[in-house]
Amino acid sequence: MNESLKRLLESLGISWVWWQWRWRNFKGRVAYAFCADSNVARRLRTTQKVCRCGALAAGDQRKCEVCGRSLPSSFAWFLYRVFGLVMPGMAVTTGVLSGLIFLGFGATILQGGWLSLLAPPPELLVRMGALYSPAVFAGEWWRLLTCMFLHIGIIHLGFNTMALLSVSTFLEEEIGSSRYFCVFLLTGLGGSLATLFLRPYPVVVAGASGALFGLIGFSIAYFHRLKSARGRDVKAFMVRWAIYGFVFGLLVGADNLAHLGGLATGMILGALVEQREEIRRRREGVWRVATVALAGLLAIACAMALRSALI
Repeated sequence: MNESLKRLLESLGISWVWWQWRWRNFKGRVAYAFCADSNVARRLRTTQKVCRCGALAAGDQRKCEVCGRSLPSSFAWFLYRVFGLVMPGMAVTTGVLSGLIFLGFGATILQGGWLSLLAPPPELLVRMGALYSPAVFAGEWWRLLTCMFLHIGIIHLGFNTMALLSVSTFLEEEIGSSRYFCVFLLTGLGGSLATLFLRPYPVVVAGASGALFGLIGFSIAYFHRLKSARGRDVKAFMVRWAIYGFVFGLLVGADNLAHLGGLATGMILGALVEQREEIRRRREGVWRVATVALAGLLAIACAMALRSALI
């Protein structure tokens, strides 16, 4: 079984050794985080921050004295430490988005019962907030966002979660949480709009794959601009993911229009997002405002989807 799984993952360009290392590292960090010697309470009480460059900073510092990067607030840093104990090895925003995806799947199961675990009926998905063009054109705009956090069965959820963890954690560390969150939502929205306007007939669409292809497209364009060996390696890895994803989408009848819309939106953003550190610092405030605005819009969309599901 392990050999068959190993060959399947390697055919998709996924390193079996890398995933084994990730799993063992995760187990080791979990064991350390909750062992008596790690002194979890003291680690949570400390206010000392660590910059992305590795330098230590006092709890009240807002900029790193070594590299000049902006540092998170004391409250944000506390949440980061708490999350690091719960899900070590995963970047914060990736974890939050994954949590929302699993929350959406759990809500679907609660509404539709255990029979929805493998194949929830289309009417249930529409009630939960899936993308359905007649409903969107009737004014239910929020489906363009909420459809990203719903999935058509546990197999669909498993593939998308694996893809998200494969492409996103290092990307969030590379560009920062604010930019990463904006890229995820904007490319997911680009995928939804492509389905809405380019598909000639209405279908029920759900899943985060539009946003996942957006992350892939972003990485292809962003790392192409780096002109380095690492950039070429990451770009090649992402190109393979894009090709396999489109082929797999054709085989299983997935919504490749959403994939294409997300990929195109991601490539545009990847060509625009800043790479020089001084420009990043200067525009950090703009990205934070955009993050708050998009998070607020997502919260409104989720509230309207919840209201629709309960009616």
